[in-house]
Amino acid sequence: MDHLRKSNEELDKFLKERPNQKELVEKNILKDPKIAPALQHHAEELKRAKLETALAHKIENRPPASELIDHNILHASHVAPALQGKEADLKRSQLEDVLNHKIQERPAPETLVEKHILEGQVV
Repeated sequence: MDHLRKSNEELDKFLKERPNQKELVEKNILKDPKIAPALQHHAEELKRAKLETALAHKIENRPPASELIDHNILHASHVAPALQGKEADLKRSQLEDVLNHKIQERPAPETLVEKHILEGQVV
């Protein structure tokens, strides 16, 4: 008896926590109840065909790679796609090194005043 009551309590708990029909439709577990079961398969086929047509149209009308490079959407690279991120990191690191080197070699303000490039006194 006690086992049966415990099972009923567990079942009641499970039924209270289960998702409603709308949630199951949103998660694609159940089919849309507004469409007759005999038509659901056909509706899915139409939906898929519409999506395929839209994607084919977008692919046909996409701009060429050269235009994407001109607009800085793509970067011209002769490196494999898997390595392009590393290539960009390397270029950035090299640029940082060059800029740091130029900053270190920059003449002191006193020197620029002496050469009459800067005016006034250096603080």
